Amino acid sequence: MADFITAFVPAFFYILFIVDPLVSIPMFISLTRKRSTREMQMAASKAVLIAGIIAVLFLFLGPPLLGILGVSLGDFKIAGGIVLSLLGLEAILGFKLKAEEKSDKDSLMTVAVLIATPMLTGPGLMSALIVLSGDQGVTVTLAATAAALAVAWVVLYNAPTIKRLLGNQVIEIGSKVIGVLILALGISYIRAGVLATVGA
Repeated sequence: MADFITAFVPAFFYILFIVDPLVSIPMFISLTRKRSTREMQMAASKAVLIAGIIAVLFLFLGPPLLGILGVSLGDFKIAGGIVLSLLGLEAILGFKLKAEEKSDKDSLMTVAVLIATPMLTGPGLMSALIVLSGDQGVTVTLAATAAALAVAWVVLYNAPTIKRLLGNQVIEIGSKVIGVLILALGISYIRAGVLATVGA
């Protein structure tokens, strides 16, 4: 048990640092700024659930599947960067790149997926899962990932409180600024992916 805790604690903080739910808060609030508290909390729960499923699937199936498809983590970074860049442009310019959602349920699921990946489970987490599972084993890696995502859920679930404190006008203005930051983050993902691919 002592050995497990010794391995778990650093693994937990490592994954939590990579997941960094605080970074997802601005984007989450921006995407759900016109939603009710209940809808925001539903989206938060779905986002963390989807992120957990993606993490578990990648932990067990990711490396061999990527090998079969010939896809590298650099490719993942480029794809994630493109998605983030488009989201940033939408927030800045106020246009939609896709047709109107068929229902509120579909729209909330879209928000949940966008927060789940590439924000919570991006290329960084995928790389960390491979490294940690090799160093500490699958059990420790799974436990650390579950704990980190639990923290992410607590943070995102309480996003409505942050929204209420800031107010709608501040959120609207802030979403434009956040859009620039998201665009910059997306470009950095693309740059890192290109460098990783070229250097491979």
